[in-house]
Amino acid sequence: MIRIQNIKNNDDLKEFKEFPEHDITNRIKLSFNWLPEGIENLLDGGCSYGYGTRFFRKKSKNVFGIDVNPKHIEIAQKRYTDINFKCCMLEHTDFASEFFDAIVINDVLEHTQDKIQSLNEMNRILQLGGTIIISTPHKGLFALLDPYNYGYYLRKWLPWVYKVTYKFIRLIKSGKIPKDYNPEHQEKHFHYSLKDYIKMLDQSGFSEKYTIEKVFRSGLFIEVFTMNLESFLNIILPMRLVRILLKPFYWISQIDYRIPYGVIAYNIAVRIKKK
Repeated sequence: MIRIQNIKNNDDLKEFKEFPEHDITNRIKLSFNWLPEGIENLLDGGCSYGYGTRFFRKKSKNVFGIDVNPKHIEIAQKRYTDINFKCCMLEHTDFASEFFDAIVINDVLEHTQDKIQSLNEMNRILQLGGTIIISTPHKGLFALLDPYNYGYYLRKWLPWVYKVTYKFIRLIKSGKIPKDYNPEHQEKHFHYSLKDYIKMLDQSGFSEKYTIEKVFRSGLFIEVFTMNLESFLNIILPMRLVRILLKPFYWISQIDYRIPYGVIAYNIAVRIKKK
């Protein structure tokens, strides 16, 4: 584990502050607990910079991580040299068919360009009897408060307001007026129900070849409230300070995540066995 007091290089220190390591919590901890022991090959799909992938080393002999962000993969490769990282999309990988015993996709499927193709590819590279764990936002009571979608809806319905607002926020934050806009605001951040999961699986290569072994719908309001508060504070304060100020909220949201709220929950996770 990288510790901030052991970092001497100023560039590495800046990188660590912007991309800190985290304890094993929420969906990462849930996935870890759901994974079987003695895995040969495991894939963390959409691994970001590996802050969660590193924990899966205790469950699998060989751990792989993929992400579309080259900066995140660069950081991951530098920090966790015993994990195999590569930059690619979930929809298309170069892994051999039926290579993995287990796949984890934590809050990534909703960001992909083609959900069905992503599932097709995961089905291709997952062996028979293998486990795939998927988590996404859920169509719960507070789904409308998803901060990822504010920019999307504003850009869709009031594009001129979006442009002015986005440039103003970036000017405050960086001191520069951006030439481009956030590409994440072009796509909606989808929320899913269990019925949506089943529908997508039945439309993919998993059709008639899977069993849903576990379903966990959890978290209600604290996590999404904290995300909104974090988004607002990040406009006016440094990221490092925001994380310090919100520590109590992060702690409470971890407790909230463990509570099974059922159909009104903000998060959903499923463990699926390929048959």
